[in-house]
Amino acid sequence: MVRGADEDGDDPVWSRRRLLRWGLAVGAGALSGCSLFDAPDGSTVTPAPVEGAATDEGDPQADTPAPGSGRAGGETATSGEGRTDERTATPAPPDGWPVVQGDDAHTGWRPESTGPTAGPGSAVEPAWSVGLGGAVRGSVAVAGGTAYVGSGDGTVTALAASGTGTSGTGAPAASDDTSGAERWTRETGAAVRATPTVAGGVVYCGDEGGTLTALEADDGRERWSFAVAGDRAGPSAVRGGPVVADGTVRFGATDGRVYAVNAADGSERWRFDAGGFLGVAAPVALADGRVFAGSYAGRIYALDADTGREEWRYVGPGGVRTWSGPTVADGVVYAGASPGGIAAVDALDGTEWWRRETDGPVFSSPAVADDTLYVGTDGGSVLALDTADGTERWRHETDGAVKSSPAVVDGRVYVGTDGGSVLALDAGDGTERWRAALGGRVTSSPAVVDGRVYVGDGTGDVHALGAVDR
Repeated sequence: MVRGADEDGDDPVWSRRRLLRWGLAVGAGALSGCSLFDAPDGSTVTPAPVEGAATDEGDPQADTPAPGSGRAGGETATSGEGRTDERTATPAPPDGWPVVQGDDAHTGWRPESTGPTAGPGSAVEPAWSVGLGGAVRGSVAVAGGTAYVGSGDGTVTALAASGTGTSGTGAPAASDDTSGAERWTRETGAAVRATPTVAGGVVYCGDEGGTLTALEADDGRERWSFAVAGDRAGPSAVRGGPVVADGTVRFGATDGRVYAVNAADGSERWRFDAGGFLGVAAPVALADGRVFAGSYAGRIYALDADTGREEWRYVGPGGVRTWSGPTVADGVVYAGASPGGIAAVDALDGTEWWRRETDGPVFSSPAVADDTLYVGTDGGSVLALDTADGTERWRHETDGAVKSSPAVVDGRVYVGTDGGSVLALDAGDGTERWRAALGGRVTSSPAVVDGRVYVGDGTGDVHALGAVDR
């Protein structure tokens, strides 16, 4: 069922909705399914202390949501103060796939990239595979000819992406047969489910112990580490890959908070309490000077990227325990829900545009390309929805739940399944173009770079899929 947006009226904010209906809208790690234990309503911003140490002193929990208005069954709130209707474009990402879903807004759409094409006498299969010793739950980041990936054995590893690629320092690979060759491995002290983020020659990666570590991209040496507060019952893990911009690293943690730390030394700049027993497990998105976070308290938040101040919150219909994603595209925030559903929310003020029910919980972060949203469900479907109103364009049934977040490249949708497959579907009609069977469930969001698809699987292997002659 699709719940549609209200009529446009003459308000200039709603003129963007007209643009969506005219087809001008364009397009956040996967979560694993688990129950939410509700947290108290309300949230606060706690400024970082003078010495940069984490603290939650004076962290009141209000029973009344921030002032605002609800629409179409969802509750929204805006801070009002300091609000501006001026918007800026999200900067284009660098070459490669340096962050989960390809860019800081997590659109999953990289029109300049290329995927593998299997012609007559060839098939798409692993060009190389490397065993890491622990399950690969997160995604692979690719930058400077190197693939960076974390694993359940508590390591972050850098692998040569291709024989003719370069390392993070620009040095050439040793020979043409070094695809998948290990460049370095760093022990983290806890399992890694987060996707590494590569920015400015540094690899940022969180772990299940609640630590975010900054490593030199060329040799894996540690620059600094930051430990989340971890002062609540339940896990205090960093499971979402961070976003890095303007000298600041922003990320969520399962202790229920969003953090911003200095990229140079790891000192804390601000923290925001989003609530929820499993907190902020999905990657946060960054767009238009705001950080967008989905919480296991059943809310979506927009925070000022510089200060952490709450700009608005969206609370879905009763019973929603968590929001996956979010993905931000052309002034709209898209997120998946458990129980099943997809919501589209105005990025400026949190107003609901539409909401669609799905055949199962959605732990896959949506990808958005042109005027279509692509997302997987625990019901085993990949859906293509019209971004204007959420109507279904096509549906493809798979061999298992789809927690993998799609990537859209070259007119194809790439996605993994719990059945152990990586699929390439036609973006226009959902037709299966090829399928690669791997050894374990694939929760990785594919990274599609230079004719290859990089993913990890539940057996602990990381693969570079490419067109291989038979």
